[in-house]
Amino acid sequence: MQIDMRRVDSALNINRFYSLELTKDLFGQHGVHRQWGRSGTWGRHRNDWYATKTEAEFALSDLIKQRLARGYLIKLPVSKGQGV
Repeated sequence: MQIDMRRVDSALNINRFYSLELTKDLFGQHGVHRQWGRSGTWGRHRNDWYATKTEAEFALSDLIKQRLARGYLIKLPVSKGQGV
């Protein structure tokens, strides 16, 4: 599951993205992969690892809440066959 978020404010020259994804490595550890930065760039990456899937899911939801509080909006996926 991947969550893409955007924050755009042309008056303040803000055009940023934030992407979150639950991951699992070959050894069974669960984690949250984050990527963020200015739109149009690769941005920065970070992986945080947790002992259980539940801990990773709680961390993911906390990060989403933090980003929403800072003005980011969740970018909804475009369905196939519906234009754009």
